[in-house]
Amino acid sequence: YPVTNEQYYDFVMKTGYRPADTTRYLRHWSSGIYRHGQDRYPVVYISYEDAAAYAKWAGKRLPTECEWQLAAQGTDMRKWPWGNEFHATNCNNAFDRPTPVDAFAKGQSPYKVMDMVGNVWQMTNDMYFNGTNYFIVIRGGSYYKPESGWCYIQGGPQPLDRTQIMLLVSQGFDRSETVGFRCVKDIDKRKFRPGK
Repeated sequence: YPVTNEQYYDFVMKTGYRPADTTRYLRHWSSGIYRHGQDRYPVVYISYEDAAAYAKWAGKRLPTECEWQLAAQGTDMRKWPWGNEFHATNCNNAFDRPTPVDAFAKGQSPYKVMDMVGNVWQMTNDMYFNGTNYFIVIRGGSYYKPESGWCYIQGGPQPLDRTQIMLLVSQGFDRSETVGFRCVKDIDKRKFRPGK
């Protein structure tokens, strides 16, 4: 699942984490806590640095774009986590707001990874520099569908072959109500035995 408000709150309470630049940080929370009933919603209004700090604390990391792709798609090149046909009831589609990360059980991937498309865009750990700007890759789409404007990222659930970049300007500017993250953990190869 993507990291939730409840999980991120636990991180903040246990570590006292506070970014140097607090502009728009957890803007959707009030008095230092998420809204009642939104504990299982994906945490948003966090920067790449905020997400990386949480992942490090949890003993995990952000997935690479390739890891995100494999977790969502499996090995059969499917267009959506559940198959090749879009089914509006398998993800956050047209709700115009985020939903709990466990709201769409039928939308799981072949590896039983949940909430891969349609709720909030998900950051990956792939960061690039084009000589002028840094940017990261985000995947999955979000609930927000802008109706006009050339500068908006296309919203709604995005097929698994859709890649989107997010320009990194500053932590405060990078924080958005439509971008969250999930974590992965490397397996201990000393304990891994194929077939078990």
